[in-house]
Amino acid sequence: MQQRRWRWLWIWVGVLVAGCGQVWSSNGTPPPTREATSPLFGYTLLPPSLTPSVWPSYTATPLVTLDSASLTLTPIALYLRASGPTCYETPIGSLICLGQVYNGLQVPVEQVVITVQLHSLDGQALGSGDAFLARTLLPAGLTGPYRILFDRVPEGFGSASASVRSGQLAENTSARYADLRIREIAGTFTNDQYQVSLSIRNESPAAVWRISVTMMLFDKEGRVTGFRQVDLDDERQLRPGESLAMTIKAIPQGPNTVAFSTFAEGQLAPN
Repeated sequence: MQQRRWRWLWIWVGVLVAGCGQVWSSNGTPPPTREATSPLFGYTLLPPSLTPSVWPSYTATPLVTLDSASLTLTPIALYLRASGPTCYETPIGSLICLGQVYNGLQVPVEQVVITVQLHSLDGQALGSGDAFLARTLLPAGLTGPYRILFDRVPEGFGSASASVRSGQLAENTSARYADLRIREIAGTFTNDQYQVSLSIRNESPAAVWRISVTMMLFDKEGRVTGFRQVDLDDERQLRPGESLAMTIKAIPQGPNTVAFSTFAEGQLAPN
């Protein structure tokens, strides 16, 4: 197994240095729930000059471990579509899988849980993992990213599929969630990271706290190549009409990153 791991790592490094071709990933037969690809629609294109020659790998922090036995498929999950996932092997032998969930309903949803299933080359199940969507509230017609980290690449791994396990209709959202607007100012590539400067404005009638800002990276096919989520300190609040300037950085997992998208979430602060 150790010898096999080094062999995959050598292939992975070769792809990075070459800067072209296909990344070792889950490009097998897409699952029935896969969202139709809509390359770069609604995303902000990165300037061509931001294409790096070397693609580093980011070691992700595992998400909350969920008890699979306690989760059951909910009716809401049938109306949510999971794209991807695209999976990347890290230098330490783990496997990170990234993708998105699209809300095709006319109402927002929350508490969305995604299941990623790993398959062998001949389609046999090798294991699975669950994670919450990295977007607390998923508005109608929008997408949110997910990330699942497996401790190791299973023997014989060939592809992966994703499905939405559960979700809930979000009620009384105007009294719980903030109306935050993002204005993207500039994007650069520096020190192996994409860096985006943006401004967040509170359009809510009350102060906002527990603010979270997320940036997603995409390749030319619209697949998620990485994302970064930053949680502001609870003491940092935005009054109605107040803006906050900040910079967020993200390291792509895969090559050919050409676009990004950002969103911000927050809760109405208690009086």
